[in-house]
Formats: sequence, structure tokens, C-alpha cells
Amino acid sequence: MEVVDLVILLLHPLIATVFGFWLYRHWSTIKAIHLKRGRAWSRIRDRKREEVVAEHERQGRWALPAILGVILFAILANIHRYVNLEADFRELFSLHGWLGLTLAFLTLYMTQTGKRMVSQRVEKTPNAKIKGIHRRAGNLMLALLIAVMFLGFLRAIQIIQP
Repeated sequence: MEVVDLVILLLHPLIATVFGFWLYRHWSTIKAIHLKRGRAWSRIRDRKREEVVAEHERQGRWALPAILGVILFAILANIHRYVNLEADFRELFSLHGWLGLTLAFLTLYMTQTGKRMVSQRVEKTPNAKIKGIHRRAGNLMLALLIAVMFLGFLRAIQIIQP
């Protein structure tokens, strides 16, 4: 495997790692509002709640395009493996990939529930139910993210080794 091949194959894991840490920080910041403890709380305790929530909403709009970008790099890396490195077609599919797609669908759902929460807040209608759904989906999303990142680490080792 040449250096160019290695760089192409490692772009997806590097970008995914940055996205994963960003998503964890995004999740932990909003979680800290409720728990009022931890490292994220120390980062936001001097700010107004409305300001933190507004930042969470602004950043949340980037979650879906970001994960789609990560998936695009994975697809490009797999095309490179198939065309240039002569990988078997069946080797292109894995549990890591399927869970990554599930994470993308969950991110889409989170985006939709987040937009619904904002519209309900603007309309001044009760949003406790959708807020609870959004919070639980966020917790599931983080657990799924951890699984995808762990499996991705194992997958990267598997692909890079000759």
C-alpha cells in the first residue's frame, strides 16, 4: 500500500473522529444544563441558559451535513479500495458501515425533533413530550456513536494491515 492509498483510507477515520468529539461536546453541553456538574458545566456555568440553548440549536443544524460528509468520505474510500486496491466487493460492507448509516438516520430524526421543539417554543405550545424524545434519542445517538467509533477503529486496523 502506497502513501497516497493510506492517506485516502485514513481521511474517513480522521474526519469521523473530529465529528465524534464535536458531537460528544455538543451532547455534553446540553446535558450539563440539566446535571449542573462536570467538565461541560464548568465551561458553561457563567453563561445564560438561553445563550447555551441557542448555541446548541445553531450547532445542531450542522450535525446532519457533517455526518453525511463523513459517510461520503467512507464511500469514496471504499470506491478507492475496490477500484485501485482490488478489494473484494463483499469486503466493502461491515457492521461499522451499517451502524454508521443508522447513526445518520438517527441524526436526521434528531434534526427533525430539534426543529419541532424550536417551532413549538416559538408558538408557545407545550413541548415536554418532544423534548423528552429528543433527549432520549440524543442519549441513544451517543451510545451508537461510541459503538461506531470503536468498530471503526477495528475496521481501520483490519483494512490497513496487508
